[in-house]
Amino acid sequence: MVNDVSQDRLRQLAAHRNGAVLSLFLDLDPSKVPTAPARQSAVDNLMHEARRAVEGGGLEHDALVRMRSALTEIESRLEPTAIPVEGARALAIFAPGPDGPVDILRLPQPIPNRVVLDVSAHVEPLLRLGDRARWCVALVDRSRAMFHIGNEDGMPLDGTLDDDTKGQHQQGGWSQSRYQRSVDNEAQAHLEHVADALCVGLREGRFDRLVLAGQQAIRSDLEAKLDNEVKERFHGWVDLDLSSADAEAVRAAAQPVIVKARREHEQEVLARLAQGVGTPGGHGVGGLRTTLGALSERRVETLVVDPTLRSPGSRCPSCGLLGLHLAECPADGTEMQQLDNVIEAAVALAYEQAAQVVLPAPSEELAGVEGIGAITRF
Repeated sequence: MVNDVSQDRLRQLAAHRNGAVLSLFLDLDPSKVPTAPARQSAVDNLMHEARRAVEGGGLEHDALVRMRSALTEIESRLEPTAIPVEGARALAIFAPGPDGPVDILRLPQPIPNRVVLDVSAHVEPLLRLGDRARWCVALVDRSRAMFHIGNEDGMPLDGTLDDDTKGQHQQGGWSQSRYQRSVDNEAQAHLEHVADALCVGLREGRFDRLVLAGQQAIRSDLEAKLDNEVKERFHGWVDLDLSSADAEAVRAAAQPVIVKARREHEQEVLARLAQGVGTPGGHGVGGLRTTLGALSERRVETLVVDPTLRSPGSRCPSCGLLGLHLAECPADGTEMQQLDNVIEAAVALAYEQAAQVVLPAPSEELAGVEGIGAITRF
């Protein structure tokens, strides 16, 4: 499966306000839309609902013109020959998006069809998809490299590097420099080229963590050439055959490493939270009411939430303040919006203020703070 949702992407979307943002969600579950005609029918129905929302949304003239233009582009990008369905179980579409008139994200699990027209992007359905780190699995031999980027949901090929032929053929932007070399040092120069590409890829934000695959004979040489920044993100080697490994084989080989790293990270975060909550004046809060207060004060560094937690609550449509059972905002007197699940709003607010969000498995540590807490900046 493919997952285009990341914490960075959610931060961009959560902070994205444009006066009017149209958010569409298209379910591609093959059990519900098993054929191309069924998928086209679902697209047609979604577009009908989107047009009705736009025309009845009370938009000002300029905003209405922009939104009609966006609908035309969305329709063209959801045509049978253009719709990005490979590896996706749903699509999230935002118009306008942070990066252009229309942004489309592929999702690894089904989401019910829905249309939302609001002053900001409707990110709540995506929140539990964004807590995964972005991994690179680099398959390397003495003359070639293949770079897969993703997570446990999917690991598609992102680019290749081939130093076996004159001219150094590359795809996907992974080539950053050329090396003058003789026949005797071609293999070492290739490994330097790979290390250089990984360093640039990390600095460009293509991935957060790294796994390598390659023959024993090259492993120590390649590790020695990695930049220190890359070494800090390196989580070990897996056994894969570069000549035959497809995206699914890469995902399966990397999954145990990814799961182990995730669990270790969760334990580190839970330990920091327990220390912050348990220390007088410490940088930690626990419990729903106190955590909502810290989020509203925008002092959260890391939000930690039991992914099964749900609770009603309130949100100020003016300043974004969150609370429990509030009729009006204590900050500006605005009538509060009542929410069926304030947890989703809390996660969205955390992303909006550039906080990290961790959704660990239920644990005694989380249960001790009512399933939610935060490591604070101050």
